[in-house]
Amino acid sequence: MNVSRRELLMMLPGLAVGLGDPARAAPSRVETFDSRTWKQLQAGLKLPTVVVFSATWCPNCPAVIEDLADDIRSRHFGGQLLAVVMDVAPGENDAGLMRPAHYQVADRLFAFSGQAPALRYAVDPTWRGATPFLAFLNPGRAPRFVTGPPQPEDLKAWMTPAKVK
Repeated sequence: MNVSRRELLMMLPGLAVGLGDPARAAPSRVETFDSRTWKQLQAGLKLPTVVVFSATWCPNCPAVIEDLADDIRSRHFGGQLLAVVMDVAPGENDAGLMRPAHYQVADRLFAFSGQAPALRYAVDPTWRGATPFLAFLNPGRAPRFVTGPPQPEDLKAWMTPAKVK
């Protein structure tokens, strides 16, 4: 049986934890994603988080970011969406990065600062730079990495609470 991502999300009862207003404000600035950022994000993780690594030239990234933002907000899931731009450095064109609608739906917006291959390796040593590249993060769980648009099972795994031992 083939089901769409939206149909799958409607089948996941009990996940609506709410996080306040679903129409959150756009990111107020472009933050630096450097060699320390990935570890800091994971260490300070309080909410389920999806990090979308994108590039300004990526034809699929806008739709993936917008679909994920819509899924998070429509399900009142309580997760957050972070967008990381790999091909524009912080301060290089912050105003330009803040304009596109797909970056405005993110909770936070980052830009790579440093050697892109080293930053990719720090996130996932097997990642070769394809975009969109997604990292599904949950407190207390290992990251789940996906290249390209996520499949329904990726979203289900991310949105399903961890079993208490």
